[in-house]
Amino acid sequence: MTITATQLKEIKQEFTRLKPATVTLDGKRTMSVKEAVFALAPTLERMKKRGFDTQEIVEKLHEKGIEVKAQTLTKYLTEVRRQREGRKPQKRDTPPPPPKHEQRDSFIVADTPDDEL
Repeated sequence: MTITATQLKEIKQEFTRLKPATVTLDGKRTMSVKEAVFALAPTLERMKKRGFDTQEIVEKLHEKGIEVKAQTLTKYLTEVRRQREGRKPQKRDTPPPPPKHEQRDSFIVADTPDDEL
């Protein structure tokens, strides 16, 4: 089957006008516990900084219908932190080490005759 450029253009135009049979709004989709924790991670991290321990956060999440164990929550928050750190440029407090093959100042040692010593 061959398709001409004109046919392709018509298909594109038709597809752009199509509407889905059922609209699935992003706000209505279900999320996994992991996705929920990832979305809430900044808030949960602030809670920890304000003095909440992991178990208290787990209890607050349970009250809101998010069933997660303390160990799992810690794992997810660590994963979020690692992903975030991976995106940031590395900051260095110390200067980088010198290259392995550093050229140093060179000098010539001349042999002095014994009678001049």
